[in-house]
Amino acid sequence: MEFSLIRANIVVLAKNHNPSIVSKEWLTKNKIIEEQVTNFTHLPVVSVINTNNFSLVVDQERLMLSVKKINSDNLKTLPQIILKYINQLPETSYTAIGFNYHYRVEIGQKKLKDVFLINDKKLIEIFSENYTFGGIITFHFNDFVVTLTFRPISNTEITGQFNFHFECNNRDEMTKKLLEHAETKKRAEELLGELFYV
Repeated sequence: MEFSLIRANIVVLAKNHNPSIVSKEWLTKNKIIEEQVTNFTHLPVVSVINTNNFSLVVDQERLMLSVKKINSDNLKTLPQIILKYINQLPETSYTAIGFNYHYRVEIGQKKLKDVFLINDKKLIEIFSENYTFGGIITFHFNDFVVTLTFRPISNTEITGQFNFHFECNNRDEMTKKLLEHAETKKRAEELLGELFYV
C-alpha cells in the first residue's frame, strides 16, 4: 500500500492529572516505562519524560504518550504503558481517551478530488489553479467518535490524521478501550485502503 504511519500517540484527559507525581523515579519504580530515560523535566505543572522510543508529557488536564520510533513493538507497548499508568493512579478522575494515528499517503490531488467528488472547475474559478485540497470526516467506530482529517503536503502527498475519541469517567471502561488500540489502528489502515486503493 502507498501509505505509512508517521506518528502515533495516546492522549488521556482527566479533571486533574497530578504532574508532580510523575517523576523519572516514580515511572521507573512502578515499571511504567522500563527503558532508560534520556531526558526529563519535572515541574509542579508539567512533567516531560523522554526515552529512545517514547515521549511522555503530563500536565494538569492531559497525558500524552507518543511513539518516537514507529515499529510494531513500540506500537504494541504504547497502550501497555498507559494501562500501567492508569492502574497506578486509580483515584484520578479520567474523562476521555484518544488514539491518534498520522499517515503519509501518496496520492495525487486528482485522485483525492475524485474520491470526494470535488467540483474542480468551480474551485479553480474561486481559488486559482494552484489550490490543494483536504477535508475532515467524522464517523463512529465501535464506541469511538472518529475524526479523520486530510491535509495536503504536496500535489502527490497528503496526511491522513485519525483521532479515535472515547469519553468515559470510569477507569475500567478506559482499560477495556486500551485493549482496542490495535483494532483501531487496523481500521484506520483499512479505511485508507478502501478510500484510495480499491
